Amino acid sequence: MAVKWRSRGGSNVISMPTPAIKKLIYGAEPSSGEETRGENSVGLVTEVLRVAAGWGKTPVRVNATARRMRFAVLWSRGGPAVLAYLACHLLFALAAHRYGFDWLSTDSRIRWDGNIYLDIAHTGYYAGPCALINPSIDKPNAFCGNAGWFPLYPYLLLGLAKVTGLELDMSGVLLAEAFTLGALIAVWHLLRATTTAHRFACLAVAAALPSGVYFHATFPMSLSVLLALVTFGLLVSGRWLSAGLTGAATAMAYPLGVLLAPAAVAFLLILQGRWSWRRLAIAAYVGGLTSAGLLAVFGVMYLATGRFDAYILIQRSNYSHGINNPLSTLLTLLDRSPLAVSAELLFSISLVALALLAVRKAAARREATVLDWTLATVYGPLLLLVPLIVGANQAQFRSHTLLLPLVLVLRHLRTPAVAGLVVVAVPLMLVMTALFLTGVLV
Repeated sequence: MAVKWRSRGGSNVISMPTPAIKKLIYGAEPSSGEETRGENSVGLVTEVLRVAAGWGKTPVRVNATARRMRFAVLWSRGGPAVLAYLACHLLFALAAHRYGFDWLSTDSRIRWDGNIYLDIAHTGYYAGPCALINPSIDKPNAFCGNAGWFPLYPYLLLGLAKVTGLELDMSGVLLAEAFTLGALIAVWHLLRATTTAHRFACLAVAAALPSGVYFHATFPMSLSVLLALVTFGLLVSGRWLSAGLTGAATAMAYPLGVLLAPAAVAFLLILQGRWSWRRLAIAAYVGGLTSAGLLAVFGVMYLATGRFDAYILIQRSNYSHGINNPLSTLLTLLDRSPLAVSAELLFSISLVALALLAVRKAAARREATVLDWTLATVYGPLLLLVPLIVGANQAQFRSHTLLLPLVLVLRHLRTPAVAGLVVVAVPLMLVMTALFLTGVLV
């Protein structure tokens, strides 16, 4: 088959076989799949026909069009997420400069517990009576060590340091940054069916979470959020085994990651259709695999320290973690915390409340998905409630970073409402960043 067209002067009729046109478009003879796409690429063929009189320049112009198309595809897959990531770094750099810190220095990203994760990577786990490990703590029967923190993040940064030869602090920061960018790209991808304005607004909320500075520090928060988003994405696509495995990895990264287990079970039970033993079995093994990640952490602790309960002993004896009245904890936190920390707590409560409102509105329009219901009614409330039960000494603001997946539900709200949330979040994020850099936040 040949394509014919008349030159601009109208005097000559130029004939060119279809495979030759395809070769101009692709730069080589296309495969069968590309051939099908080439036949449907009306825009590219039109470009060939339009510039027929400039025959010698046609390949250049067609290739330029192809490059623009490839750029458009790359942009649609993650470009806005990259811009949001860079914009946040600019804001963090401004906050750091205001208080005399260099945001690009690894020293600015390591505070308090961030040093402990580096210590785990450097020396491995250890635990024992405080009288032997840290005599400055004179509590009777107190238990000390670094076994009060979970292993996945320090083990990953240790692996990166060994493979690349980088220092542990640099490896930790690079991993945190990679996981943060990955999380924002995952949010953008999971919102792909959303209108553009809603998509950008929800992405902005994700990038500007008030406690988002922990995504860029030597903490496992960005790793945990990325794994949680991947788990939810796998659940949506029906890949149950993979979802269970990524859920287990999340539980090994941060204690609250185990809350993906009830969330996954709820997701599978909310699904439409008849209940069956097979469906219950899938829910059991996905939730069970996620919970197995927590059990694996205790196994690691035992192998390293000789005690299964090293984590519990350290957290209980040093931070008084236990089972507390969540309302009492909330009132205590609002009373004794700095204003910005109290504002962050109220922001997180508002985020969960808005997610519930959004899913209710979506349900009224018959637009709520199973993931919407799971995030708004199970995952979000549990992530807000469990740290309050643990106690006032739990770093609530750090745990609230795991609420990031709730932005997926906010797409059901009006864009101005979501944009208003961003307006509140950005200045609060800057203040929280300053508190982190000056060592007020742990």
